[in-house]
Amino acid sequence: MTTSRVVAALAAVALANGACGGGAPDRPATTTEPAAASSTAPASSTTAVTAKGLQLDLHGLGPVRVGMTVEAAAKALGRPLEPVTAPTEECTLYAPASGFDGLAFLVAGGTVARTDVTAGATATAEGVAIGQTEAEAQRRYGGRLVVTPHDFLLGGHYLTLVPTAPADAGFLLVAETDGAKVTGMRAGRLPEVEFTEGCS
Repeated sequence: MTTSRVVAALAAVALANGACGGGAPDRPATTTEPAAASSTAPASSTTAVTAKGLQLDLHGLGPVRVGMTVEAAAKALGRPLEPVTAPTEECTLYAPASGFDGLAFLVAGGTVARTDVTAGATATAEGVAIGQTEAEAQRRYGGRLVVTPHDFLLGGHYLTLVPTAPADAGFLLVAETDGAKVTGMRAGRLPEVEFTEGCS
């Protein structure tokens, strides 16, 4: 589900920037997610977080961080997370029960592996959001986004942020475009952040 073009491009950028080698740290093998019989509800004392102002970064969205369990992520958001895809061998996609249209969390091995944004006002820390032009996204990231062809959308692109900080090794942020504007964003750990077909 990953693409050799992205891997090759990232390797080239890493060498050009003098980044240290090494990929994502070893993790236990991913296991099949059990089907959820009902919503994963947060603790009753948790205050619901609003979508306004939440930022997407390499490690998560607002209070939801990569590595959290579904229960911890639901508690952090203050609302239930419900499975929106059937469990596969690799992952399951969860979405908030309300208040966050266009937001989903890919869960693999029992923990949040990445965040997907396809609508709404959610932006990255640099201000990239759905509907912005490719040129604006590049401007906001100082031209640091690696551009590769989209796997499924003719004329579309993946704009990939290659982190250079050691603490960010094994993480990526990817904006998808239709060739003109940003249509989706995802961020999280490798290899799940490169799953171009989600959990379908």
